[in-house]
Amino acid sequence: MGRYLLLFILVITGYINLDARQSGDRKNDKQTTESQDGTTTIYLVRHAEKDTRNPNDQDPDLTETGRKRALALKAYLQGVKVDGLFSTPYKRNQKTLQPLAQGRPIQFYESHNYALLRDKILSEFKGKTVVVVGHSNTVLPIIEAFGAKKPIKEITDSDYDNIFRLTVSPQGKAKATVKKFSPFSAQVSRS
Repeated sequence: MGRYLLLFILVITGYINLDARQSGDRKNDKQTTESQDGTTTIYLVRHAEKDTRNPNDQDPDLTETGRKRALALKAYLQGVKVDGLFSTPYKRNQKTLQPLAQGRPIQFYESHNYALLRDKILSEFKGKTVVVVGHSNTVLPIIEAFGAKKPIKEITDSDYDNIFRLTVSPQGKAKATVKKFSPFSAQVSRS
């Protein structure tokens, strides 16, 4: 009888563990698949802090703080299933995305061709989630190109901590919100 009781306890314990894992998976699926209803989600950020020591350098690298911010972006989006990554050809933009990309391909776009970027995302990534790294003078116009109102008035040359979440419904209704993220904060939150 002792063996059967032990076997019964092991079977019940296994079932409870399996059920708990499946419940956790369902919870994670809800968190990571933001676009199950067909909504396209675009996270937009300005490139991280760039090295401005050489005023003649048209394609500067990131500073140490910029590299930390790139890691903070990865941490901020941890748990989000990212389907596409977009950057302008500049080093600072690409390097802002590299930790998040983890070797996945980064697609390049022309920094001021907002309509082409919008059309590409809505045709190739409809109902999915993408991340776009832009510039201080392009992020807000990109948001407007999707038909959303810009959630802040401007991005200054010293602003690096905004992360915009732009959603486009299957019907084309767009909405943008903004949060802050920092390489100096141990805790980041999308909520």
